[in-house]
Amino acid sequence: MKLLSLAAIGAATMMFASPVTAQTDTATAANTVVATVNGVKILRSDVEAARSQLPEQYRKLPMDQLYQPILNQLIRTKILSAQARADKLHETEGYKRRVALIAERMLEEELLKKTIDEKVTDEALQARYDKTSGSFPTKEEIRARHILVKTEAEADAIIKELTGGADFAKLAAEKSIGPSKANGGDLNYFSKGQMVPPFEEAAFALAKGEFTRSAVKSPFGWHVIKLEDKRQSKPPSFEESRDRLSQELSQEFAEQLVRGLTEKAKIERFEADGSAPRMKRIQPAPPAR
Repeated sequence: MKLLSLAAIGAATMMFASPVTAQTDTATAANTVVATVNGVKILRSDVEAARSQLPEQYRKLPMDQLYQPILNQLIRTKILSAQARADKLHETEGYKRRVALIAERMLEEELLKKTIDEKVTDEALQARYDKTSGSFPTKEEIRARHILVKTEAEADAIIKELTGGADFAKLAAEKSIGPSKANGGDLNYFSKGQMVPPFEEAAFALAKGEFTRSAVKSPFGWHVIKLEDKRQSKPPSFEESRDRLSQELSQEFAEQLVRGLTEKAKIERFEADGSAPRMKRIQPAPPAR
């Protein structure tokens, strides 16, 4: 935490070195003064804004762990930026270009956010879901129970009991060494590719209500498997699809915006040295054989 990383905090706080701060839902809390540097206030909202810019692994930490490191960095930034202004570094052309570039990037982000907020609505998400959910590929799923034991002899003895009419779920609860024993061996629904091959092959070969008549060997031990049900998978619900649909539409609307504005813009390109663009040589086609 000492360096929480200083680079990460520094990058997050450099965006908030000016007196302009992000607004929060509670104006009073946001405007709470948490420090002053030569009379210049640092507000609670500055700390919150800097936190929001940290990498995800740091944002997840509780504020009581982040508060002091972020505040220390904000104080440092105030001190150094004040000295930089005293040295008139903010008047240099290099500084002005960097500020202009940062401002342009922030404006780019604001425009994209505005476009996405306006267009990625609940109605748009629902319309996309209704349009695409019917084409969602379905696959066979089965629901199975199993009893896992250490030896083939144990599995054979269980198969003998089942053949005599014993209850599968009860035997699983009594004799299985697998974690599903608490549920009577129930593994719920799964599709191909989710289980180890020997188990999968045996389970999918069963008819509903059948159990394996010989023990199935896997890296975990010996299994006796019973098939409870077969079905075709259903498309994910709207709520399950919401995040994916939102990402898709956001990307599409952002690309549409960029493409449309690019088509209207007058763009001239030059070489890195500022000279006119060179004509690319077209390689001749190889002679026909």
